[in-house]
Amino acid sequence: MCNQTENKANYQADVDPVKSYQEKCKVNYDFYNRVIDTKGNRKEIYSDMILPHTGNAFPLKKGQVIRFEQRPSLHNGRTQILDVQFVTPDLSQWSDHLNNGPIEGLNLKLFSGVWTQSKFMEKIATVVADEFPYELLDNKDTAHMFFAAHCCPEWIEMTHGAEANVNSCHENFIHGFSRIPAIQAIEDPEERKRIVQFFADKNDINIFQGNRFGQDENGMTRCFLSPSPAVPDGTGVEFYAEKDCYVVVSNCPYADQALPFPEADPNPVYITVEDTGIAPYSNNHLNINHGWENKIYDRIFSKDVSAKPMI
Repeated sequence: MCNQTENKANYQADVDPVKSYQEKCKVNYDFYNRVIDTKGNRKEIYSDMILPHTGNAFPLKKGQVIRFEQRPSLHNGRTQILDVQFVTPDLSQWSDHLNNGPIEGLNLKLFSGVWTQSKFMEKIATVVADEFPYELLDNKDTAHMFFAAHCCPEWIEMTHGAEANVNSCHENFIHGFSRIPAIQAIEDPEERKRIVQFFADKNDINIFQGNRFGQDENGMTRCFLSPSPAVPDGTGVEFYAEKDCYVVVSNCPYADQALPFPEADPNPVYITVEDTGIAPYSNNHLNINHGWENKIYDRIFSKDVSAKPMI
């Protein structure tokens, strides 16, 4: 039988894989505080909105900041949940929850990084402003920004019926990714749909959405969502681009999650992109040599790789 007391007594941080990963990816606070200090003196590149029941793709060059800002009083007084993904213009790298979790944790806050998928695993963005009023959330264990799945047509139709199956986040991501030039350049329409579906299926960063992780009555660890409180006008979240990328965004059809899905009334969220004038301090935050896949395939093909047919 597992003895938790004994396990805790024998715990060694240098043996814990996740602890050792986090230790190697410590935040460069001096650098990001310099980025934060440029606020008010940045060059505006463009402003836009993410409209209700839509997705969109916002170009962001390295050294620039994208800001998502709530202005509830201009609309229905409610906070609007967003779902956000990052992808490089050539589609070779994208924000990845599997690499993000062990390094940054399940939630993101100020100074949290956004990391790309294996084979690359590089930082694509960093949170440089988190103005959410945490005191309005349920308790100290509740946050508003986390990597998770997003609503899809299957979930909505299962729960609310076919007539409600309109503008899920999945549909909005298909909309947003379809606007990236590299995807529009794919001549075969079926291949274009396949690539868009591939990216729309990826987990994303939920922002402005109350959440906490904990165990249910059966001891299963789950994410518990809660309605987003009405935030003051001007409340924003900002990401600093470590790489040229597109920020693909869904205006969540659940709005602030305070009303049942069919009654939800999403708001627009205001987008600003500014140049900080500060280039990223590194393009290799892990300080490792990439290219491991060649060695791995050499090892794999030295073993039995014969096909395994269905029996």
